[in-house]
Amino acid sequence: MTRTLAIAAALGLGWGIAPAQDSDMEATFEMVRNFMEVEREVMIEEELRLTDAEAEGFWPIYEAYRAEIDVLQERYADMIREYADNYDALSEASAQRIVDEYFEIESALLDVREAYVDRFTDVLSIQKLARFYQMENRIDNVADLALMREIPLMDVPGQVTRGR
Repeated sequence: MTRTLAIAAALGLGWGIAPAQDSDMEATFEMVRNFMEVEREVMIEEELRLTDAEAEGFWPIYEAYRAEIDVLQERYADMIREYADNYDALSEASAQRIVDEYFEIESALLDVREAYVDRFTDVLSIQKLARFYQMENRIDNVADLALMREIPLMDVPGQVTRGR
């Protein structure tokens, strides 16, 4: 957890809920992508404590796994770009496309993760695999936090009410 918090600090994340002012979302995408790509592998290497035999089998599978995940994460980035490009005039149809795309991506991400379980457990214990997926989840959450600070909530008609 300490390393995850260090990553958040390195990405310049605050813990408030207001989006950062004067931000450049594309720059944030690139910063998060580049930083997490390097940091993710370092964390996995340190935290999984792979033996030489495990590492020899794990890293090629991991590279194939990340290639599939990266394609889906790029779709997610494209979805967010569409939202940002249309934020001031987001139609019902655009909002529906974004919602549909979000669930398609989430479903596809889960499918990829499930599809790799057997391949990973050919070279890792189930305990190490569980730890790996925990780490993936934490790293992804930190990256999402960086992006969410740049993306305002969708505006909806009506008055804000609380406590109901």
